[in-house]
This record gives sequence, C-alpha cells and structure tokens, in this order.
Amino acid sequence: MAGKPTTVAVATYPDAAGAEQDYDALRGIKRQGQIDHLAVAVVAKDDEGKLHVDRHNTSAKHAAWGAGLLGSALAVISAPLGIVFLGPLVATGAVWAGAGGLVGHFWDNIPKDVVRRMNDVLEDGQYGLVVVAVNPKGADVEALLANADEKVVTDGITDSDGALELAFEKAEAE
Repeated sequence: MAGKPTTVAVATYPDAAGAEQDYDALRGIKRQGQIDHLAVAVVAKDDEGKLHVDRHNTSAKHAAWGAGLLGSALAVISAPLGIVFLGPLVATGAVWAGAGGLVGHFWDNIPKDVVRRMNDVLEDGQYGLVVVAVNPKGADVEALLANADEKVVTDGITDSDGALELAFEKAEAE
C-alpha cells in the first residue's frame, strides 16, 4: 500500500435518499475494481443537532482496519464523531495504535483549511457522507457524489510516511 494515493471526501445532502444513492455508487466502483479499498459512512444529525454515523461499510479484508481507516479520518474531520465511532469498533491496543498513526497521517497530510471546510460542511448538513478511498487508479470520487448539496474532496494523499501500511500490517497480525 505504500505510495498509493488516498482520497478523503465529505459531502452533505438535504435528505437521506441522496446520501444513500451516492453511498451505493461509491460501493459500486469498489466492486468494479476502480479503487483498492473503500471506507464510507452515512452521517446524520439527530433531533438535538448532534452528528452520528447511521451506516458504514468498508472493503478492507479486516473490519478493524477499515474501521480504523474511517474512524481516523472522522477523528481529524470531526473529533467527537470519530472518537465515538472508533470506541466500540477498535478492540485491541494494536488497532488503537494503528488508528492513532492514521489520525496523525491524515492530520499531517490534509491541509488544515480543507479539514476546517470538511468539518463545516459536515456540521451544516442534515445528512452526509464521509469517504476514504485508497485510490491508485484515480477514480473520480467527486463525480460520484452527484446528489450532494456541498462537497469537499482532497485527492492524492500519499502514504509516504507508511501510516496506512503500518495500520494494515497491525490489523493483519490480529
């Protein structure tokens, strides 16, 4: 996985149906082999205006690695949401260590103004998607967010620090 570019995206929707359609489109390109790994979450606001993950999916062979990948991106974009998401899914110290490395990787490699925009977009919407795609073939993730009112996409985050590779190795050892 070293050197493979990763796409991280956030999109918001006026209704759950639009988010679900784009969720299915993303899963479809994974099934077609256009991306290596996909972790995606449908996010919604509850009656109190707090974000929560409604549904999530990962294509990683090991669920803990996929949860760590998605949860780490969520922790950078919306820290409370990411921590709440990771808590019940990450069972071992090794996976927590891998998730911590991924948080650092995303924090160091996504420009801070983009992180702030992603957070603002997610907070402003009623429904949303958070996407992490290991994307060496350069699939156009942004185009697949066709039903979104707003979207922020950052492409080409490369695993030059080995964080993705290390997290994957830790998950494989579990």
